Amino acid sequence: MKSAANIPLVTTIKERCRVCFTCVRECPAKAIRIVEGQADVICNRCIGCGNCVRVCSQNAKRVLDSTAEVEALLAGDSKVAALLAPSFPVEFDDCDYERVVGMLRALGFDYVTEVAFGADLVARQYRRLLGDTNGHRYIATTCPAICGFVERYYPERVDSLAPIVSPMIATARVVHRLHGADVAVVFIGPCIAKKIEAQSEPVAGEVEAVLTFPELRRMLDARGLSAANTTASEF
Repeated sequence: MKSAANIPLVTTIKERCRVCFTCVRECPAKAIRIVEGQADVICNRCIGCGNCVRVCSQNAKRVLDSTAEVEALLAGDSKVAALLAPSFPVEFDDCDYERVVGMLRALGFDYVTEVAFGADLVARQYRRLLGDTNGHRYIATTCPAICGFVERYYPERVDSLAPIVSPMIATARVVHRLHGADVAVVFIGPCIAKKIEAQSEPVAGEVEAVLTFPELRRMLDARGLSAANTTASEF
C-alpha cells in the first residue's frame, strides 16, 4: 500500500480522554502512547484498523472527517460516482437497496455503483494467481489495515502480499473506464482504513474521497434525506 503521507486518521478528543489505557492495550500496531496525561495516536504507526475507536468507552477518538471534501466534489462541475461497499445492507437494514441508491442520487451523485462487482473481478484474479503459485502462499490484499501492518512491522513478508488491488480500486478503475478519467470517485463503506488506502502511492488518484457510513448518515440528515422522501433507483 505504501502511504504517501502520514495521515492523522484518528485523533484523541482530549477533554473526553480519561487515560484508562484501554486503547493503548488494544492497539495491535502499538500506535498509541500517553503524552502529558492524554492518549496520543502516532499517525505513522497507525494502520487504520479502528480498534481504538471501537474500544474507547469515553468516545474520545475522532476519525478524520471527509464530509466537507465530498460536499465540495458534489458542488463542483465534474461528475461524481459513489462506490457502495457490499456491507451497505447491514447499515441500511431498515429499507430496500433501491431506496439507498435513491438517497445517494438525491444527495448529488451522478453514478452509484456496487463494489461487489469489483469484488467479483478481484476474485477472478485471485483464482488465476493461486492457479500458478507453485506452492507459494499469499496474504490477501483486500484489507488496507492488513497491508499496512505487514508493510510496517513485517517487511520481510511484503513479497507475500498478493499483487492484486482491492475491490474498491478495481471498481474505481471500471468507473473511470466506463465514464471517463475526469469522474470523481467516492467510496462509501464501514472501514476507516480505506481513507489511507485512497491516498497511498500506487493507487493515488483512483479514489478522491472516502466516506464511512456514519459520515454518509450525517450528510443525509443535513439535507433532510431519508428513504421515505426519496425516489427508489437502481445501481
